[in-house]
Amino acid sequence: MIYRRKTYKILPERLNEFNQFFHTYLYPNQKSHGVKLIGRWVNENKDEITALWEYQDRRQYEEIENRIKKTELHLKAKQRRKELGELYLESKQDFLTSTIF
Repeated sequence: MIYRRKTYKILPERLNEFNQFFHTYLYPNQKSHGVKLIGRWVNENKDEITALWEYQDRRQYEEIENRIKKTELHLKAKQRRKELGELYLESKQDFLTSTIF
């Protein structure tokens, strides 16, 4: 298994909007393609959100991402982000693997 850690820097006052966007567009699209959300957290300052997603391997991640980009929900999400303006200040992701054998 591999895990994708996606982190967003946000303005604290946009937390509710970001959460609504996540639950309306991002989570359903990932879930419908078989991705498991391990957890999602916000820091105490409410200016950083981290989500951890589980995949079988890097190949599965890439295949799923390619399929998601072709969905109607993805297109709707892109349009909604334009309407909302700057929903997050920056984002980054990295991949984690277990150190337990």
